[in-house]
This record gives sequence, structure tokens and C-alpha cells, in this order.
Amino acid sequence: MLQIHRRILVTLVVLTGCLVFATPRMGNSSPYGRVTAMHLAASPNNWNGQCPVTINFNGFIRVDGPNTVIYETTRSDGGKGPGQQKLHFNGAGQQRVHFIWRLGKPGENYNGWAEIGSGNMRSNRAEFQIHCH
Repeated sequence: MLQIHRRILVTLVVLTGCLVFATPRMGNSSPYGRVTAMHLAASPNNWNGQCPVTINFNGFIRVDGPNTVIYETTRSDGGKGPGQQKLHFNGAGQQRVHFIWRLGKPGENYNGWAEIGSGNMRSNRAEFQIHCH
């Protein structure tokens, strides 16, 4: 009888050890990287001259592992810019983001912004002002 109890105890210890070593660790156990940063800047950010003018938006998206990030642009005029875009990441790193917005008519003044976003994450608002002659 004692021999049977020992076998059961050894079996339970071995099974418990397998469960402990087979359980994923706390934290990010996902095989996909997360978006860790988004940034955007407008250039020129203060235009005073002939219009229409082209505002260039440059920035980046950074991830902590492999992933495909689908992002969109939101503008202060309600426009969506170039629509849905995709960036493919083979591992942790960052990739460049660029788009343009051409606007303004002679005599207009305009304060605007654009931002990029993916899921619940958003970049800063890249703000600009134009004063058209």
C-alpha cells in the first residue's frame, strides 16, 4: 500500500512540474510585437506665402517585435488622407511614415493638424498654420 502511495505522489509531482514548465510566463506572451510609439511632424509648420501649399508629414511607427501594422491618417478637416496603410515589421524596430496634404487659396488663413493611428494607439497631432497671399 505504501508503494502505491509513493507512485501516486511521484506521478503528481512530475505532472505538476510539467504544468509549471509548460505554462507561459506573465507579460507579453504573444508571438506578435506591439506598437510602442507613433510620432508625426508637419513641414512647413508655419507657412506664409503663395497657395496652395503642400504640407509634408513625416514620422515613424515603432514596434517591439514582428508584426504588420495597419494605420490610418486623421486630419483636422475630417479627411482621412491616403487611407489605410500597412507596414510590415520582421522584428523590433521603427519604420518611416510620410504623406502630404495640399491646401489653401489666396487670402485664406488656416490652422490644422494631422495624426496617425492604429487600434487604440494614436500619434501626437502634427499642427501647422498657413497664411496665404
